[in-house]
Amino acid sequence: MTTRRHFIGSALAAATLLPATLRSPLAFGDSPVAPRALVDWHSHYVSRAELRYLAARKTAPRLLTDADGTTRLENVTTVSAAAGEPAHLSQSDIAARLANLDAHGIGRQLLTQTVAMGFDATLPVADLRKLYRAYNDELAGVVAQHKTRFLAVAALPSADPQWAAEELTRAHRELGFIGGSLPLNAFATLEGARTLAPLFAAAQKYSSHFFIHRGPASQQVPGQPPLLVPGDTAYARWNLINNTHLAQGAITLGLTDFLDPYPDVSVEIIMLGGFLPHLIDTIVPAARSNGVKDPLAKLRRIYLDSGPYSVRNSEWVALAASKLGADRILFGTDYGVGGGTRGDVGPALQTLDRVLTEDQRRLIYFDNSRALLAAKGIA
Repeated sequence: MTTRRHFIGSALAAATLLPATLRSPLAFGDSPVAPRALVDWHSHYVSRAELRYLAARKTAPRLLTDADGTTRLENVTTVSAAAGEPAHLSQSDIAARLANLDAHGIGRQLLTQTVAMGFDATLPVADLRKLYRAYNDELAGVVAQHKTRFLAVAALPSADPQWAAEELTRAHRELGFIGGSLPLNAFATLEGARTLAPLFAAAQKYSSHFFIHRGPASQQVPGQPPLLVPGDTAYARWNLINNTHLAQGAITLGLTDFLDPYPDVSVEIIMLGGFLPHLIDTIVPAARSNGVKDPLAKLRRIYLDSGPYSVRNSEWVALAASKLGADRILFGTDYGVGGGTRGDVGPALQTLDRVLTEDQRRLIYFDNSRALLAAKGIA
């Protein structure tokens, strides 16, 4: 079996040797728009299964329905988000999504559960098993209807890695998925990550792809950051918390030995791993002085996606490409929840076009996706 280390080097080398006319074309639909990117690796799908479950609950997290029929999520404060006022939440519109992808020349999109809602930390694991299985079944129906347009990863609970391993196996064998999604704080420490060994062992068998989104994990996972609700300047402190947690997870997955037994598993951390690109110049010499032979190579085992930072922190994307390498950055938009730019992939392309070099755009928009899809057996 081709390993991650062997494949990435050879696939990217081959991709960059292709003529530009063969590297860029998209094979989808009848859109007259020139191809802009092969895959949007960061998007979210809100399912009927989630809405039905939340509507039946009497306490948060629960779904509230206004007099005009608008549905809003009343959530629980976690270390990744303040609950605040109930926010609009409704089922994803696949037709509108496809129209937006076509309008901007995006070939495929990865559909994921919205981990940041914090369900992994706030709902009983028995409920999560039922909810996530129903979600995965519904998502499989969407993918089956649009096989050339959507990829999917299964919603998996961090509190039950053995069941998660079984569900991941089902997702590969029966649902046509490429992997699973997990909350970032499951990897806040190496001790916590190691509780997921049964899941990653199953993932190795299927060359799974893990989508790691910011969010709290179950308290059954060791090393969970404490619930912290800032009493002042919350608008700044929530950003500090989220980007710190993202960097913590990236360090666990990149610099420890956790991924060593799973060379065929690919790992994607959203939002550029938070502060990670800003810390590489200090982490690398510190790691070397502590006996790590090639810390940058270890960090380059993971992928970072641009997510919402494609628009609001685009200079961070350029920084990540220069520090970690553009071949480790995946194009993503955070399409799917909350409206605004999250319902339009266009702003991400427009902003990144301005800050990235031609070579960086080629890798991030096309070649990285082609190599990763090939590693999963997808043409």
